[in-house]
Amino acid sequence: MEEFRPEENRYVIDQESSVEMARLMELDILTTKCMGSLFPADIDLSLVHDVLDVACGPGGWVSEVAFAHPEKRIVGADISHAMLSYARAYADVQGLKNTTFYYRSATEPLDFPANSFDFVNSRLMVGFMWKEAWPKYIQECARIIRPGGTIRLTESDCASGLSAGNSVALSWINRMLVRAFCRTGRSFCADEDGYQVGVTPMLPKFLREAGFQDIRERPHLLNFSAGTEVHQRMMKNLQVGLKLVQPFLLKTGVTTEEEVEKYYQQAMTDSMSEDFQAAWYFTSVYGVRGEK
Repeated sequence: MEEFRPEENRYVIDQESSVEMARLMELDILTTKCMGSLFPADIDLSLVHDVLDVACGPGGWVSEVAFAHPEKRIVGADISHAMLSYARAYADVQGLKNTTFYYRSATEPLDFPANSFDFVNSRLMVGFMWKEAWPKYIQECARIIRPGGTIRLTESDCASGLSAGNSVALSWINRMLVRAFCRTGRSFCADEDGYQVGVTPMLPKFLREAGFQDIRERPHLLNFSAGTEVHQRMMKNLQVGLKLVQPFLLKTGVTTEEEVEKYYQQAMTDSMSEDFQAAWYFTSVYGVRGEK
């Protein structure tokens, strides 16, 4: 079994993969639609001028914000050269002059001056964040956010994109992912036989420790059961993602190639049944930086 070290900052799927890029672009659209808006509804957008999206991937959220708010400066940061190249090219074609993209790692000090942003956004970083990196990342965000500015973290405790459902095969794959996350230091729950990684309950604590105030939590539910509007799109996303993640499962030793392929094929078969029921739960946690 391959050893993993926190300093490797390794995403569970090849971060330069064009297939993964396409999957992330679609997931970004589904996530934003489920959340209902680009920003929390209860913040004063007139006070938001400079925005940073950490782990921006192919830049979907950045581009949407830049288009909707041409008066704001939007910065995207990621460690994938392929994702950043696409994000820059797309912004250029769309004429989004208020966007900039930088190569930055969320697990290292962010190379931005103190008090640079009014809003820092990050979504679904659980795929590469080691548990020790979370408080350090949030403290670094506190440094670069201006007093009165907001940080928003949107995460899921489910590693696979399936939080609940009636497919035994999908449930098994989720458990294997949780087990792999435990073995590689990404989970706050030490139970390798569990169903979740326990990141969302930790985020308010980390925000308080970093000096953020007025902390709020907003749950989100994406029901992609058979017959729903998003069923086919979400299952296509899972079909790609669960195939791309198989090398990670094999490297961590939680399954074999024959076993994971068997459950993968069964999961895809289950999803085509008219009785298929599934949902993905994720949570946004956001807070305001104090004056200190």
